[in-house]
Amino acid sequence: MVQFTQPAKSSVASFPSIQAKLASCSQVVGEAFFPVMVEVLAETLSARWVFLSTLHPVDRGKACTVAVWDDGPGDNFEYDLKDSPCENIVGQGACCYPENIIDLFPRDRMLKDMGAVSYVGTPLRSASGEVLGLLSVLDEKPFEDADQAAEVIEVFSGRAAAELERLATASLNERLGRIVEDSVSEVYIFDANSYHFELVNRGARENLGYSMEELRQLTPWDIKPQFSREQFISHVTPLRNGEIANQTFETQHQRKNGSVYDVAVQLQYFPGVENLFYASISDITDRKRAEEAQAHLAAIVSCSSEAIISKTLDGTIKSWNSGAQKIFGYTAEEMIGKSIRLLIPADRQHEEENILAQISRAEQVNNYETIRLCKDGREVDVSVTVSPIFDSGGTIVGASKIAHDISDRKLAEAREQLLMGEVNHRAKNMLTLVQVIARQTAANDAETFAQRFDERILALSASHDVLVNSYWQNVPLDELVRSQLGHFQDIFGERIKLSGPSLKITAPAAQAIGMALHELATNAAKYGALSNDEGTVEIDWRLDGEEISEQRLLLDWIERGGPEVTKPSRNGFGSTVIDQILSASINGEVSLDWFPTGLVCHVNCPADKVLDNLEVSTQKSRAAAHMGQSSISDSARILVVEDEILIGMEVSEILKAAGFEIFGPVATASGALAILENQMCDAAVLDINLGKETSAPVAELLSQAGTPFLSISGRSRDDRPAIFGSSPHLVKPIQSALLVRELGQLLAPVAKPNPA
Repeated sequence: MVQFTQPAKSSVASFPSIQAKLASCSQVVGEAFFPVMVEVLAETLSARWVFLSTLHPVDRGKACTVAVWDDGPGDNFEYDLKDSPCENIVGQGACCYPENIIDLFPRDRMLKDMGAVSYVGTPLRSASGEVLGLLSVLDEKPFEDADQAAEVIEVFSGRAAAELERLATASLNERLGRIVEDSVSEVYIFDANSYHFELVNRGARENLGYSMEELRQLTPWDIKPQFSREQFISHVTPLRNGEIANQTFETQHQRKNGSVYDVAVQLQYFPGVENLFYASISDITDRKRAEEAQAHLAAIVSCSSEAIISKTLDGTIKSWNSGAQKIFGYTAEEMIGKSIRLLIPADRQHEEENILAQISRAEQVNNYETIRLCKDGREVDVSVTVSPIFDSGGTIVGASKIAHDISDRKLAEAREQLLMGEVNHRAKNMLTLVQVIARQTAANDAETFAQRFDERILALSASHDVLVNSYWQNVPLDELVRSQLGHFQDIFGERIKLSGPSLKITAPAAQAIGMALHELATNAAKYGALSNDEGTVEIDWRLDGEEISEQRLLLDWIERGGPEVTKPSRNGFGSTVIDQILSASINGEVSLDWFPTGLVCHVNCPADKVLDNLEVSTQKSRAAAHMGQSSISDSARILVVEDEILIGMEVSEILKAAGFEIFGPVATASGALAILENQMCDAAVLDINLGKETSAPVAELLSQAGTPFLSISGRSRDDRPAIFGSSPHLVKPIQSALLVRELGQLLAPVAKPNPA
């Protein structure tokens, strides 16, 4: 083997004909140069084979021919370098084997197949010394002058290497150009002195709406509305001065049509000959919108008055907003990382399993009303909506929970239920009153029933209007009086004179006094001072007594100037209302004086039975010493407690007719307890609601004494206080026969068990 280095220029200059031949093929450039060159080289050395090859781009143990001469143009092929003379060229440099090449490389089968005898070759290097390929010449006979062959191939190799490098560089630049042009990122290259764009890729051109010719007239601040010229140059000065390697920032680009979009900019500066800026830009409009939406949602979550909580599938809390703190009392620091079960009462822990089971099936829990625990131990009514949380792969990783405090709504519902119960109670009480008035009117005034019944219902209605306007409490006494004398409005002040302080009375007192006033007014219009054109009526009320606890209400009705009056031969329903109702309902002392000059009615009652601003006594009493002992008389003693005195009187009359002895009727719990202190009854009929109080203290005393009782009310059996337990219950209006039968069953002796 003969190895050699590149010959001096003087030795090459001795072959003017070789240089002339090389110059002749230099007129061809590009890939077409190589076939021409191998042909000229083969002719120059009178050789059969010439191979111009490049190294395989991936497998550096192989070579690929670019041009082949085999006594004529040949097809390119790929071959292994191992165990071949070409391997030595790549690894050691130029080599020449004048003869016996097959003996020197016995494993190179291609040499044997070719029948080659001699070989000379040299590597093709880039300007930086990198091996790009190799140039080799082979022949069927030994080289006559091996040194000359080596010198000739060196002359041709320089030109071949230069053309290979030029093509490789051009190919790389072309590929990079295509990549930049087709990149999804926007690419801008602009001059570092004028700042005018030199290159803008297709993605940027299409997004902006400008052509390349138009962009060459523009600068970065022409498409960045947030920058002026001075601001942009100042912004990139640190990059240009080498203070930073690259610059990243976010701004906006303005399209040709005036619309803008958000961008992220990565800027580099290339000094020296290039002296330009390279900007890679991404359109971040979607990301910005997502960030804004996320920030908006975060603000909503943060400021929401509802509890918004996220948790893992095992119930661990991951987020906790201010609404959750407001409802439950815990801060985010106290709850994040803790179990959601901390908020769930012990008897409702199963709810969490049910909720998580639904979430694991990708189901939503909507408006589930339940109870949760606050930090201070309070229970709070909440409506809960729970939704699954998915990761980017669609897997359920947790749940979001929105809890709305419905305590106010629950209270409103309870108030509404209470109000409806109260309305029902009062409506049934009113129906019972109508029932009583109808029976009493029919019994006492059969011939004029229709007229008298209408008048009394209208009087009841007038009282009811005053009660409603006063919300069933604090009823102004003067308004009540005027409502019952409404038919005589035109003579108020002249023939009907009212005098007295401003007083507000209770609803039960208003109903009793209202009915009494109606009966007095009706009597005056028929037989008394208002039956002619001269008579007058004076209605006066006042409080008497210094101490509040001893004060009494005095009410006077005085008629004058009417026809001569005589006392009636019998008491009708009107007299009953005036006398008995006032006595029973307000503990009043009533006197009716039938003077010839006119009727005079005096009512004297304790103020605390009438006025609405005094406390209602709820004092409990002790039962009589002989409590629980039945009466030795044949008729059972029945206590009647009813705040609507007309109804109480009706119940009493029904029971009297059935043979019972009646205690009462009384309108208050304290009145009933006072009776029981002196003598225990055998049974009782208890109206549950007695104005501001209930008859529960009476029921409790009776229960302790073992005395049976039944309740009557406008409310249902299930709506009673617990003390009434399983006692019988009648709903108003009351059926007479049913009342008597129920009492009879209460009083029936308990059957003794059969000894058998």
